Amino acid sequence: MSSGRIAPIQWLRALAATLVLMIHASDLIDSGPVALTGKFAPSVPNLAVFGASGVDLFFIISGFVMAQWLSTADRDPWRFLAKRWLRIVPLFACVSAVYMTIMHDPLTVPAALMSITVLPVFDGAGYHAPALYPGWTLAFEFAFYAVVAVAMRASRHRIETLLALTVVVALVGTAVDPQWAPARVLLNPLQLEFALGVAVWMAWRRGITARFAAPALVAGVALLATGIAFGLGIPLTLQIDVAVSGASGLARTWTWGLPWTLVVIGVIDTVPNGRFERMLARVGDASYSTYLTHPCLIALLWMVGQYLPTLSPYAFAAAFVCVATMLGLAVHRWIERPLLSRLMRRPQRQARQAPVLA
Repeated sequence: MSSGRIAPIQWLRALAATLVLMIHASDLIDSGPVALTGKFAPSVPNLAVFGASGVDLFFIISGFVMAQWLSTADRDPWRFLAKRWLRIVPLFACVSAVYMTIMHDPLTVPAALMSITVLPVFDGAGYHAPALYPGWTLAFEFAFYAVVAVAMRASRHRIETLLALTVVVALVGTAVDPQWAPARVLLNPLQLEFALGVAVWMAWRRGITARFAAPALVAGVALLATGIAFGLGIPLTLQIDVAVSGASGLARTWTWGLPWTLVVIGVIDTVPNGRFERMLARVGDASYSTYLTHPCLIALLWMVGQYLPTLSPYAFAAAFVCVATMLGLAVHRWIERPLLSRLMRRPQRQARQAPVLA
């Protein structure tokens, strides 16, 4: 089976990126860099922060993609980690430099260095978020890659080994509190969301997901709606240090990871058939660029927002999502793809079709 591009995965990436944009649009509406006619005031408890669950969806997608890749990969873990570093870090470092230039904020040395290391290797018991703050999720990605690299050494049943190892590190994270930040990222309950993605791939590979697609999708959407309206575990915190510390335990995965897993099961076997699906897939292709670059747009809004016309909060949110998405598409087309092509020494077409993690 090819490890190439799977259209429903790209659709889900587009959805995850849009959710993240929505949560930051909501933050901008509350903080007020642009004159608005009112506030976005939802009448349900968790709607305002629901967009942050896009991160949970990204983690599930990453687990699926890594299982797909591992099913056809060689057994050189160091080469794998080097390729992942080249795939993730150069663009992250470039956008981080742009963001730091725009912000002109004083930065701690660990936060600046994380633009290169991604993992908080220079932190002790404390944790410094990277200068480009969405990069905190990339530390979880790289911790998961370390687990993938270990699973690559298995002589047989590598996917099953990956699933077991990821579940173990997640469950250990519920019981221990390491005093080194990278260890807290690795031994973290959020790693269970990568395991859910691996489990979905195993079910998909065996043809199980197609048989349960409709009920899974209905159940997933129902659980998401219930989580928004009432909460299934805890309210989704927006504090990065809470996620890194693992203080929420498995509640976040229960509230948002499990429903999104059911949604993935519900759509993964969908056959693309139409122009809209192709457009959505392109947005998914650019999701990593969108995810990284939208803080630069936010920083610019803080600089020029006072000169913009007064808008309704809903018009502002829609405009922000559209502009951020177009920025991501442009960066993906003109920067990310050429950069990957040069770094990977592959034709641009192959770089475009390779699995993209966000």
